[in-house]
Amino acid sequence: MTSPSDAGLQAERTGLAWSRTSLGVAGNAALLAFRELQQAQLTLALIPASLALLIAIATAVYGRRRTRALRHSPLPVPLAPSRAVPLLGWSVAVLAVLSGIALIV
Repeated sequence: MTSPSDAGLQAERTGLAWSRTSLGVAGNAALLAFRELQQAQLTLALIPASLALLIAIATAVYGRRRTRALRHSPLPVPLAPSRAVPLLGWSVAVLAVLSGIALIV
């Protein structure tokens, strides 16, 4: 049970979490792209950068939709997130592995 002073803050915390995640993934995309463009060559290592940019955009869009849904009364049924959350989570995990491989190669 939430306290009266916490009422309505769930949507704000959710929005901030989605924003942080999309910003982190976008930063990953920028760093990977910068690394490749700095070497003045276009290689397959730009694929993780492009993937990261797509994931960042998808995360920002879904996060905005989720935050809007939580701000409305009554709350959506079911309240649990859809398949998009595990999909985005796995996408970020795969991106982390691909980024690591791109940095090693």
